[in-house]
Amino acid sequence: MIKSIIFFILLTGSMSFAQSHLVSGNITPVKEDGLYRIRIPQNIRSYATKDLRDFRVWDTKGQQVPYFIQPTSDYKKTKVSDFEAFPIISNTRIADSNATYIFKNSYKTLDKAVLLIANYQGNKTYRLEGSNDQEHWFGLVNSGQLNQLSHAIETRVYKTIHFPVCSYPYLKIVFDDRHSLPINLLEIGIANTETLDIVPVTMENVPVESITFLEKDKKTQIHARFERPEGIDQIQMVITAPDLYSRNAELYTLKEEEVKRRLETYREYIATFTIRSDKALVFDLPTTIEQDIYLEIDNKDNPKLHISDIHFMQAPVYLVASLKQGEPYKVTAGNDNLNFPDYDIFDATNTTKNELPIAEINTVAYQQPVTKAKDAIPFWQQSWFMWCCIGLAAIMISYFAFSLLKDLSKNKH
Repeated sequence: MIKSIIFFILLTGSMSFAQSHLVSGNITPVKEDGLYRIRIPQNIRSYATKDLRDFRVWDTKGQQVPYFIQPTSDYKKTKVSDFEAFPIISNTRIADSNATYIFKNSYKTLDKAVLLIANYQGNKTYRLEGSNDQEHWFGLVNSGQLNQLSHAIETRVYKTIHFPVCSYPYLKIVFDDRHSLPINLLEIGIANTETLDIVPVTMENVPVESITFLEKDKKTQIHARFERPEGIDQIQMVITAPDLYSRNAELYTLKEEEVKRRLETYREYIATFTIRSDKALVFDLPTTIEQDIYLEIDNKDNPKLHISDIHFMQAPVYLVASLKQGEPYKVTAGNDNLNFPDYDIFDATNTTKNELPIAEINTVAYQQPVTKAKDAIPFWQQSWFMWCCIGLAAIMISYFAFSLLKDLSKNKH
């Protein structure tokens, strides 16, 4: 009986076949050998696994071309600079009064300095003085002010302060802490900075299958449905009326959970933000992969917003691969059974922070996976044989059960 059950389990396992949608595309031939960044377009990512573990690049011989996914930290603008820190001679702070930093000027003349400050919400007033001997101090800036002291992504921010050209070997900056909390000044120096885009960060529009608007309880409810689960990183809106507005909005998706043996629907919130007439109507989101998303706008007692257009955007994803001049390459995705490939290229290269040429994927095609022919299935893989095995196993279990009950009844007598 046990052997029959094991055989049945193996049989049913061997009859399971994975089904998946396959998508493929061609890489535009490149003009010279080398490393390239290849953007994975939305119409391929839509059919690939969420983590892109099934993505493959193939050459004309059908061999895999090693690649790695560009780290998302490299997609933002990168500040390239020759920052040189000045020696900070002293750092003193008087609670609820001021904080004083004395640093040494390494140049003959100086008209600006770069402050590296830990993120701080608010403004800070300062004064700047210069000295030849650290005993007698002369004014340079009487009442300067630092604004926007927080960075959206980094934990610190660079701020440049300008002042009259001077040749003082020692400079002293004094922050006013009487009416605000002290800031954390990490370094003082000089830098010639240049901001570069390591990769193009243009958002890609995600096609929407349907979008509906519902006005209910002084709220505008927007339901966007995509053809399949899509990655959404940003929402862009066009509002034509009224002229002035400030509305709170919530973005969420609907989930189900079992409560007391029945399914109940609840909201899983993705983001909250304020829609204002004096701000750009572009809202960055934590990466969300859903087929249905909902946006609810609280109008209170105001007239509803006239939203003439709304776009759901997807941040780019790049991979890095080594391509040969003029050779055609193919990419495929859509097989849920594949695991992450194990390539050496990421460890063997150090190019994620460098600019690389871009290669494009075009001619995207979709196809159903090839299934096995049904006319050559052996009898032991036929469904009728499986049911015979199930029936035989049931008969054997019943026989042994009745025999056991019979023996127990005899023992009682």
